[in-house]
Amino acid sequence: MERLPGTDTIESRQPPKAPLSAAEARVEGLAGRPGSEVCAVTPGSTGLPLIGHTLEFVRDARGLCRRMMARHGASFRLQILGAPMLVIGEPELIREVLLDREREYSNRLGWHLAIGELFRGGLMLRDFEEHHAHRRIMQTAFRPQALAGYLDLLNPIVERTLSRWGERIEAYSSIKRLTLDIAAEVFLGISLGAEATRVNRALVDMVAASVAVIRREVPGLSYSRGMRARRMLGGYFAGLIAERRRSGGADLLSQLCQATSEDGLTFSDDEIIDHILFLIMAAHDTTASSLTALFWAIAQQRDWQERLAAPVRARAERYFDWSMRDDWSDLDLCLQEALRMFPPVPFFGRRATRDTTLGSLSIPRNTSVSPAALIAHYLPAYWTEPERFDPDRFSPERAEHRRHSHCYFPFGSGAHACIGMTFARLQVRAISYQLLRAFELHLPADYRLDMQAVPIAKPRGGLPLRLVRLHRP
Repeated sequence: MERLPGTDTIESRQPPKAPLSAAEARVEGLAGRPGSEVCAVTPGSTGLPLIGHTLEFVRDARGLCRRMMARHGASFRLQILGAPMLVIGEPELIREVLLDREREYSNRLGWHLAIGELFRGGLMLRDFEEHHAHRRIMQTAFRPQALAGYLDLLNPIVERTLSRWGERIEAYSSIKRLTLDIAAEVFLGISLGAEATRVNRALVDMVAASVAVIRREVPGLSYSRGMRARRMLGGYFAGLIAERRRSGGADLLSQLCQATSEDGLTFSDDEIIDHILFLIMAAHDTTASSLTALFWAIAQQRDWQERLAAPVRARAERYFDWSMRDDWSDLDLCLQEALRMFPPVPFFGRRATRDTTLGSLSIPRNTSVSPAALIAHYLPAYWTEPERFDPDRFSPERAEHRRHSHCYFPFGSGAHACIGMTFARLQVRAISYQLLRAFELHLPADYRLDMQAVPIAKPRGGLPLRLVRLHRP
């Protein structure tokens, strides 16, 4: 089978590399850490010696951004992981960076400092022609026929899991285990069983390593644990690929093994490992984050919970199926608002590949630039009472998210918009459908949400939910 140009493969020698485009050549010329020239041209600060704002960023990114905005406006400079980062919160500037019409910003280098070694080769860590070629092949795994098959696979898993939930659960960890089980079945075609704890621990270690202050494999430290987890999971997935190439199946791994572009290009084994590692992390972590925020919101907003539950409890179908995919607009409103308030990816990584301008800012070559959903999603110029949970702001009558094309972008935008966002939406709907048919959701009276923003939004201390099981005929 013909392989993509410029990539390694476990099975054969490396094929000749295709000539680099001008944009790709600029990326290759910027290997290494981001530049520091931005310090002289952008409002902000360097924070503490050596570590800058890193600890404060991890502990309370939301509070840090609010303090910096009060002093400097919606765009400002931070020092993260030992390098300056220009945080962009103004929608017009965000649009320019994410759409990148002039191909001036590298996605791969933007994410490299945080996750470049941990999730190397994932779709988000590729640029320009290479990214386009990989995305074109991967898109076949997210066609409607494939998505309908994934929905058939995940519904029984949701039913089995909910049947085991008791009266009280810690929602985040329970949902995260459910989404991992779904990812294993839908993406890998296996049931993890006893392996689930080990795989989940490895994924947690990889995500935690993305914000490690010490970026060396020092035994006992978080970055070393993350890299060890990367190697363990890579070996685990490699063992599944040969079988999927022979036999195929409805799971995403089989789809990637069989996927072929219109030009006849396919993925090599190591490319599949890179992609599946990133997809599993992104799919189960970000979906768990989104569902947790959604369930917190509707547990405290009883009117919205009843509004969502009434139509599904009136239906006879046990499962949310493909024919319902465009139904349930009220859930869409609630999910959009949960993603606005608590975007699973609050900051997007980019790096300038040449000297350029962004609005009134001069952006030196090699500057890290981070479009910030955590800022844009709360700007009073676009959102009415942005601190309040108000799903109707997304209704056709109000449509606050339409006030600017990039005041709302929980799934990114442009060439790097999340390839799995339709699958994520289906997964949220399928889980919510069964949950609200089976239970009423309640929060403890004294519970106050404390949501950690980075690296992926999740509630500190978990989310305690009381579930009242409904007795259905």
